[in-house]
Amino acid sequence: MFTAAVAAFTIGTSTASAEETVNSVNVSPLGVLAGSYGVTYERLMPGGHGAIVEGNLSHASGDDSSQTSGGLTVGYRWHWRGRQNSGFLGVNAGYSRGVGTGSITTTVNNMETKKTFDVSTGVFAVTANIGKRWMITDNINITFRIGAGYGNYSVSTDSTDPDAKDVVKAVDDLLHFLPVAFDGELSAGYNF
Repeated sequence: MFTAAVAAFTIGTSTASAEETVNSVNVSPLGVLAGSYGVTYERLMPGGHGAIVEGNLSHASGDDSSQTSGGLTVGYRWHWRGRQNSGFLGVNAGYSRGVGTGSITTTVNNMETKKTFDVSTGVFAVTANIGKRWMITDNINITFRIGAGYGNYSVSTDSTDPDAKDVVKAVDDLLHFLPVAFDGELSAGYNF
């Protein structure tokens, strides 16, 4: 009798499916190599609905400019298989702000002069995306997404130099003429 009860208990627990994890934290290893740090948290709810919060910080510099920016994004994903190991459709809304420097070279009387000035940037973006999460183990995942949508950009400077103001205005006008925002993710994560 006792042996039968132990056998029934063992069979009952061994056939029960493990509950799937609902939280995921992802980072982009390739972004770190480029000076861009991003963390995405997703909470998967019943019905395959996911809520995401994403933060990022980046720094880039070149010969004539440098910029440091940070932002926050919130979003929604619908996982069509209703679980972590699934493709998904999503929408995101986010805002980022940046500060940096720019420079221009002007030539007067055959003499080149390089002028450096401060620049501030901002972008509000709403994007739609499609992606896939692959569960490598019960807790490790790789996530890929790509998307596009609307971006409202602003570029400004507090420089009083007319050449700097002209360059910043030209960039700002171009970004307002093409108000497109792109969205993407290639990250590795941990589910819990």
